[in-house]
Formats: sequence, C-alpha cells, structure tokens
Amino acid sequence: MSNAAAVARPADGRNLRGMLAELLKLEHIMGGLVVAPDGLVIAANLPRGVQAEPLSALAAALGRELELRGPRLRRGTFPTAQFASVSGSAFIGSTPVGYVVLLGEPRADWEAVRSGLRAALGAVYRAWAA
Repeated sequence: MSNAAAVARPADGRNLRGMLAELLKLEHIMGGLVVAPDGLVIAANLPRGVQAEPLSALAAALGRELELRGPRLRRGTFPTAQFASVSGSAFIGSTPVGYVVLLGEPRADWEAVRSGLRAALGAVYRAWAA
C-alpha cells in the first residue's frame, strides 16, 4: 500500500491533529500545520528552525487569497495551491475550519502529496459540513 493510499482513509475529519499526523507520513513531507482562518495554529509539527506563528500568518493570508481566487480559476473541488523552490515545496489546502499546510523536501512527489491532501480535505469537508 502506498503512502498516498494510507491517507485516502484519514482519521475522522474532526480530528485535525490526527489528520495532520497521517499527512506527515507521506514520503518526503518534513512538516505541516493546521491553521484557523485568523492565523491561529490549531496543530503543528514542523522541522527544527521553522516557527509556527509566522508560517501560520502567511498560510492564513495565502489561504484567503486561494479562497477568493479559486472559484475564478475553477481549480478542482477543494481549493489547493503549491509553491516550489530549490529548497522544497509548500502545499496549502482550504477547509471549512481553516487551512492545511504541508512542507515537502525538493524530491517530494507532487502528485502523491496533492492526492493525499485532497483526500484529507475531503474528510474535513464531510465532517464539518454536517
């Protein structure tokens, strides 16, 4: 079973810490966090030297832009974005309770990460839409 398949059955979408723990099992993901729309950190597991608060503020700002521009871009069911540099990638996804951010190494498989992130976002949407 691949790591992406393991995340396809994420924990209950209301267990955001458990969901983050499952996403961190994806290959070459070095950290992540769940952020409320106001930038408050809900859950975080980040590499040494990466501070949660500045990253959560950035995630909230980028997440709001993603939600505003997503419908115009018509990009999938769940608004997601990816940012890449030579030192790695950041993946962000929008949920009804905030944003999920994953930090990947440069060799992270973008499709596997996006697939796992979409599955987790779907679980959160189902859990919080009721």
